[in-house]
Amino acid sequence: MREFKKQLLIVTMLSFIILLSLSLTGCAPKSGYSDKGEKSPETVSQDADTSISSGYYLSLGSLNESVVRDGAERDESEVTVADKKIVFPQGEMKSVGIKSWSRKEKAYYPSKSELVQYMDALEHAEIVDDVPENVLKKMPKIETHILYLNSHGEFRTIGITDFGNGYHEISVEKDDVEDFKKEISIQSDTGKKYHQVFLRSMEAEKIIKEWIHWESQGEKGFESIQSAGLTIDENVDGFKLTEDQLNKLKAYLKAEKKPAEAPCGCENYFECILDDESQFHFSISADGESISTDRGVYVVDYPDNAEIVELFKEINRIVN
Repeated sequence: MREFKKQLLIVTMLSFIILLSLSLTGCAPKSGYSDKGEKSPETVSQDADTSISSGYYLSLGSLNESVVRDGAERDESEVTVADKKIVFPQGEMKSVGIKSWSRKEKAYYPSKSELVQYMDALEHAEIVDDVPENVLKKMPKIETHILYLNSHGEFRTIGITDFGNGYHEISVEKDDVEDFKKEISIQSDTGKKYHQVFLRSMEAEKIIKEWIHWESQGEKGFESIQSAGLTIDENVDGFKLTEDQLNKLKAYLKAEKKPAEAPCGCENYFECILDDESQFHFSISADGESISTDRGVYVVDYPDNAEIVELFKEINRIVN
């Protein structure tokens, strides 16, 4: 336990030092954003211990503004349920990471007011028993992780999964030195404990979609790809496809596809520019059998998936 607390203290101090150095050196714009509207690299901690949940999310990037939840109605350390509403604990939000089947996880940097609006929407939402079956089949999930430092100085990773149609699932984990993170139950004022809580908030879903610039075109986007960058797990980061490689990708995307409820993998992430200069994100599984967009998941059967697998191997050889 003493070693565990020591690691938490180190992670907290690293985050504090990074933010302090930014405010003193003036190396980055005051907003913490570059001219392109992306977070300045100075706010990303390269020294955080990524073997634990808090260190991983700090390594993606820390929020620039202090966003605190306080009040006597809040528990000092844990997420709770009171009067059939979710209640976040006293503490400060440190980082926000978002991923989906079509997008690799990365840090996002909403303003203080936007983040407060999002948390308020979740706390005001109606708690429901579960997510309807037809909603679960409707669209890919969006997974948000908010790193929270409670008033006891302990990190909590709050996971919010958006299923579509306003439905969300909330769960909580703490750092675990052996297993990265460990689940914490959510205590209700009735005495009941939950592994996760389901709730419905169209406002919270709308906010998340605005943050990630959610795309509605689905497979129609495959028809007008102008250029493409590829990220493959930790091996390839933003590799720009050549004209020949892009043509192979386009040929694969023209193959006959069938809708699916979930992908068989999301190892290859594409960020494309379309003919109208808009962005378009999707992922392809390692075996080339499934494609995930923001809008839906599609299956490509053998042998139409064979050539894209060879393309992934080719790019891995070039980069590594």
